[in-house]
Amino acid sequence: MTDLAIAVTDDPDHSRYAVTVDGRPAGGAYYRFHDGRVVFTHTEVDPVWEGRGVGSALARAALDDVRHTGRHAIPLCPFIAGWIRKHPDYLDVVDEHHRASVS
Repeated sequence: MTDLAIAVTDDPDHSRYAVTVDGRPAGGAYYRFHDGRVVFTHTEVDPVWEGRGVGSALARAALDDVRHTGRHAIPLCPFIAGWIRKHPDYLDVVDEHHRASVS
């Protein structure tokens, strides 16, 4: 398998973190803001990229950005919540009132 060029950018005009693979759109993690928190509502990755780390790269980059901005996340999206369960070092990014739902 070749190395994939995965890039994630915040696309606030479309309320999502967009992921591209080799420069082509590959999905996104959709969000909205509520009381200063980032509420992740839905994540989708093109099925052609399933099992190749694209979803993980998307989740990691989105949560890293939330952490970097000093905000907290509310992971209503099952994919983001599940990713955090597998990576408990990201639990600090989750709003304290929602940590029990992902830990």
